[in-house]
Amino acid sequence: MEWFSRKTAVVTGAAHGIGRSVAHQLVELGARVVAVDRDRDALASAFAHGPIAICRADVAADSTDDLVRAIGELGGPVDLLVNNVGIDTAHGFLDLEPSDFDRVFNANLRGPWFLTRALADDMVRRANGGAILFISSLHDHIVRRRPHYSASKAAVAMLVRELAFELGPYGIRVNAISPGVIASAAVPEPTPEETERLRHLVRLRGVQGRAEDVASMAAVLLSDRWSGYVTGANVPVDGGLGLVTWSQP
Repeated sequence: MEWFSRKTAVVTGAAHGIGRSVAHQLVELGARVVAVDRDRDALASAFAHGPIAICRADVAADSTDDLVRAIGELGGPVDLLVNNVGIDTAHGFLDLEPSDFDRVFNANLRGPWFLTRALADDMVRRANGGAILFISSLHDHIVRRRPHYSASKAAVAMLVRELAFELGPYGIRVNAISPGVIASAAVPEPTPEETERLRHLVRLRGVQGRAEDVASMAAVLLSDRWSGYVTGANVPVDGGLGLVTWSQP
């Protein structure tokens, strides 16, 4: 299948986990992919043997103009954008310092905001439509006890709706995915105790999800064939975890 033949996709935070799986999924479906991450070594390792172009950049800190220029040189005009990059710090409200607040909001909101604006502006000028996807979180509406992270994801969830409204007349669709517990470098294999806890919380088979589960839904939401009349949606990929309350001890 080549859902994305002759389309260029950008995936941020692509060196690990969900971003890596999304990049591979889009290539398998025919897209030219530019994988963006600040971890050059992990990028090279993840995409050493394949057609994916790699772009070492820190979306949160580097110049958006320079990043957009580099993306254009590697892949040409962008049709699909996956804003996957995101970080967290282990702080509550009372012990969070301004520097950590800024780090999280720059990575999760500000950086993606201005990268999306630059690429969407080009999509509008080319008048060929496009699709934009944000990887949000169930914590855009469920307490995590890391309020800076949750607030940044809540902002992303509302930004998706605002952009869907504003860019829809140009044929640009904007959607989000909110993953649950997904195995990754940041979410290692669960301990026996965590396995037992998940068995009761995750309604589909009681196990944590895989990055490939998110990548499959990302492909569907980016596809005009399968989701051409879908915009402003925030789709949970969580095995039903969001149906219960798990954040409190």
